[in-house]
Amino acid sequence: MDLKARARKLREQADAATAEASARWDDFVQARTALEALEDGVDLTAAPEFAAAQAAQETYDAAAEASRSAEREYRAVLELMGDDAPERPVTQVAQREAASPVSIGDQFTQSGVFREVSARIPETAGSKQAIGTTASVRVADREQARDIMRRPQATIFSTPDNVVAPDQAPGIRPLPLLPPLTVLDLITMATTDSTSVKWVREKAFTNAAAEVAETTAATDEANTTIKPESALQLEPVTFDVTTLAHWMPASKQSLRDVAGVRSLIDSKLEWGLRRRLATQIINGNGLGANLLGICNTPGIGHVDRSGVDAASLIEDIYDGVVSISDAYGEAPNVCFVSRGDYKLLRFARGEEGGAGTGSFIFGPPTKANPIEVEDCLVLPNFDLPAGMSVMGVWREFAVWMHEGLSIALSDSHDDYFIKNLVAILAEFACAAGAMETVAFCEISAAAS
Repeated sequence: MDLKARARKLREQADAATAEASARWDDFVQARTALEALEDGVDLTAAPEFAAAQAAQETYDAAAEASRSAEREYRAVLELMGDDAPERPVTQVAQREAASPVSIGDQFTQSGVFREVSARIPETAGSKQAIGTTASVRVADREQARDIMRRPQATIFSTPDNVVAPDQAPGIRPLPLLPPLTVLDLITMATTDSTSVKWVREKAFTNAAAEVAETTAATDEANTTIKPESALQLEPVTFDVTTLAHWMPASKQSLRDVAGVRSLIDSKLEWGLRRRLATQIINGNGLGANLLGICNTPGIGHVDRSGVDAASLIEDIYDGVVSISDAYGEAPNVCFVSRGDYKLLRFARGEEGGAGTGSFIFGPPTKANPIEVEDCLVLPNFDLPAGMSVMGVWREFAVWMHEGLSIALSDSHDDYFIKNLVAILAEFACAAGAMETVAFCEISAAAS
């Protein structure tokens, strides 16, 4: 079959695949609309409409991938045809994808460096061929890396491949299906050109404000009407830049699977970096290359844990809210508790009809009811040990991105060359620290 005939056949296949994807997209929109129509307060995850929307999205994702595959094959033939190639039509799927955010996996696999490397990989698994120098690509600059670290990665209406972002019609309320807030959603994200960030923060404030009597001739002569002076103690702090990185092995032949490499980077490497950053923000010890997390920051407030029951914890959270409000002048917005304490609060009952037998204090656990104490949202956190909580005005904790996010691969690690393996590495550099310690408070057992 000549190239023109091959191109015509592939064009027909691509058009058919695109039409199928378009039909599945309409099904998805219809399923989403039905889900949005449910009343407030309904447990969406238990509703049949939720399962239908998930199934519709999965069906569309498969159809969209088939459309993309057909388009790639068609375009490959057009490249071979050169000047004889017909004008390339832009499909509906391609239009939607052009408007969608490009993942770091896309950035890497679409780079010229990756295409050059993957083209040198032999088809047969038994062949051994060196990649050569390490292939490295800056997939995101500092500003982009800053946004990547705080963006949610997995919702019902997004895919690891960032296939298509569903339309959001004006006036339609957003679906309450996003993952719960994490510390990365709350902190300040900034950038820095330096290898360290120098900051001056409040250490202590003594309020000496007092009444002053009116000056009279007698008191003025005695110089007794001096107005009181408050004291503000400031301390300089330095937040050093450190690198967060990890890598994973992959077979050399897997580099020919562009979709697989992209998914590995997006679902594992990127997620792992964001997860580690969140862990460091909470309990990094500041030793060596570790960031100094809020729980180990000297000078934050402290409330002694008064008991192991839900009622005691609620009182402790209240005391923490009051403590921050008095010291900082603003109430904390989020209190993170350990998974065990979150369960304790979620299943806490009132005492009507007997202790612990009444209605759920924060609403039925089967519903998506928020837990709030004095308007402070209470959320679970995987990184907190049992019996420990931390709250704060979280914008007063900052992460400064120093470098962008890079992806590199090489077969020069260990004996990977003779094993036909490659190492794929993801990394970025940042500094982090609390800008105001009085804006935070921990709840834990009293120090012995």
